[in-house]
Amino acid sequence: MAFFEAALFLLILSAPCLALNVSGLPGWLEPVVLRSLSAVWAEIPEGLNVDREGTLRLVARRLFAGYEIETAKGRDGEPLVRFIARDRTRWEVRAPSPELRGMAAGWFSSDIRGIEEEVAALLRTLPGAALTWADGALKEALASIVEKRIPGWEFSVQIALGGSEGTLTLSFRPGPPLVLALNPALSSRTLPVMFRSDLEAKLIQDLSPLIGLPVAWAGYHRGQVEAAAQAFLEDRHAVENLRARVDVVFVPGAVSGLDVQVDSSRFLFQVWVAAYAGLEGRYPEAGVFFGWNTAHLTGLDVELYAEGIMALDDFGWNTRLGARAQLLQGFWAGVERAWPEDEWFYRLQWGGSRVRRPYLWWRWSPDAGHEGAVGYRVDQHISIEVYYDGTGSDKVGVRGLWSL
Repeated sequence: MAFFEAALFLLILSAPCLALNVSGLPGWLEPVVLRSLSAVWAEIPEGLNVDREGTLRLVARRLFAGYEIETAKGRDGEPLVRFIARDRTRWEVRAPSPELRGMAAGWFSSDIRGIEEEVAALLRTLPGAALTWADGALKEALASIVEKRIPGWEFSVQIALGGSEGTLTLSFRPGPPLVLALNPALSSRTLPVMFRSDLEAKLIQDLSPLIGLPVAWAGYHRGQVEAAAQAFLEDRHAVENLRARVDVVFVPGAVSGLDVQVDSSRFLFQVWVAAYAGLEGRYPEAGVFFGWNTAHLTGLDVELYAEGIMALDDFGWNTRLGARAQLLQGFWAGVERAWPEDEWFYRLQWGGSRVRRPYLWWRWSPDAGHEGAVGYRVDQHISIEVYYDGTGSDKVGVRGLWSL
């Protein structure tokens, strides 16, 4: 007898568990209903005198307002629950845009274009009475649509029912984290710092519609932000007249960064003042640099340049003429002639134009010896160098540069 009971128990365990099926519901609502009905079905006891389908139908009618419920057996014997809407509701969906400025307004209108039709498709077969129990699932379905279209935005739902008509209104608000400030960093081997500072200030003003927007949505439109910044800068006279190339990288965040590189394909111009510490006989000096790139003529990234340096103690003047080629990205090698020494120098240079980046330069003459520095650009104006002078007795010191 014990053997028979054990065999029967194993047979029950090995029997397939019949799955519930539902029909007549919107696809986004089926998982919620199936979870509830499966829990009910599992609690209905099995027995010869128990009408499990009838019990399931009775409970379902009480749980799911707005629908007439029918139950039957499917092809494979699994329970089938049919949902038939008792009333038809004609839905109208409204999704007004929030008040936004400039390019943000255009982005939002483009992103939500067609959202009213997409939401209306969710509601097409849903009776209004069903919202007493389907509101949570509806908000999940709406959240998926909103997140896909306008990531970072939050929404609220307002529903008005009157007879056979219903109106669903979506209201949008930016969700945290928000863009609180813009921090452009414009680097250039072409534009003097005084022009760069002015361009940065104007760029912040032009991109001010980004302030207060969700960081995620700003990142979603990274390409448009970069294109807008590039177009704005290329339209400025200081950039246009020099035929400068503009590259922008937007980094979304609470303080969003704009890494801007502005370089002319032809001209270079720099003005600077330097002071020394720890080197005897070296006095403050001022310099001006002008370069011309021949790539537009020769196809080779070669620069011809002239540099004038004036000592501020006796106003003595030194002049340099040179040529250099870019061997690797940011790495230059060349030769220059210096007066009044009337000597040739070989020169190497790496980096130097980007803020908060290290750089180095070195030059050597068979007659004058070595000169070079390893530096760090603190900001657009100030650079600090560990300076080596092989022409004097005090070999190593510190040099500070202020770019104008």
